[in-house]
Amino acid sequence: MFPVLIDLGSWNLPFLGETHLFLPTYGVLYACGAVIAGLWVIRRGRSLGISQEHMFNICFYSLLGGLLGAKLLLILVEWRYYLANPMEILGTIRSAGVLIGGLVAGALVFLLYCRRHALPTWSVTDAAVAPMALGQMIGRIGCFSAGCCYGKPTHGHLALTFTDPVAAAQTGVPLNIPLVPTQLTDGFADLALVLFLAWMWRRRHAPGALPGTQPWLYIPTYSCTRFLIEFWRGDTVRGLWFEGTISTSQILSLLAAAAALAFLVRNRKPATAEEKQGT
Repeated sequence: MFPVLIDLGSWNLPFLGETHLFLPTYGVLYACGAVIAGLWVIRRGRSLGISQEHMFNICFYSLLGGLLGAKLLLILVEWRYYLANPMEILGTIRSAGVLIGGLVAGALVFLLYCRRHALPTWSVTDAAVAPMALGQMIGRIGCFSAGCCYGKPTHGHLALTFTDPVAAAQTGVPLNIPLVPTQLTDGFADLALVLFLAWMWRRRHAPGALPGTQPWLYIPTYSCTRFLIEFWRGDTVRGLWFEGTISTSQILSLLAAAAALAFLVRNRKPATAEEKQGT
């Protein structure tokens, strides 16, 4: 809807020549989401007795790993295009990439940092999941502003129509055509997940509560909502398989949900004799 937040006009820059400078709305919202999520994680870290330095480093390195992972998966999904146009790889600097690739890479960096510095991995993970989902939600508003991750044409009452040529040039969103509001739908689903995870965090000291439950609530829930919303996506940059019937994100969502559910079943706490009698 509003892909450019501040337009600075065209400038003749050394080495770059005539260049159009502007501040993208998506980039600003993405940065705001990262900062807000990071501050929330640091605040939660204090309640766990973990230094602010460690929590800041975890956020910074995980964000950096997530950015690289998202762009790497985008290149892998569209490898034929980038193999034929290798210079276009530099253009991924302006692209968010594939979100699930960023989540996986960021999670790996997160776990490696916790392991290297002997931090309570599961407790720190619990502290970070809801803030991450909040940053993800704010990022979806950025997607909406830029027009990326757009939906299929529709005639429903809740359809959205993009009209800005800049959005079309940057993301390929079709103009003047009513589309399914997939970005906002995904954002509302993320917000509901944030509220649920925040409520579960407040119950972490309840009897029987175990550290490390937040990621196993987030992964299958997000995977299911993402899998369903993908059916209404109209863009193809995320990669389509089996004659366009399923996307790369859906395949990864199925794998992630299956792995999370398998972990939960395998590590399910057996009922005690008292609990059995109570039932």
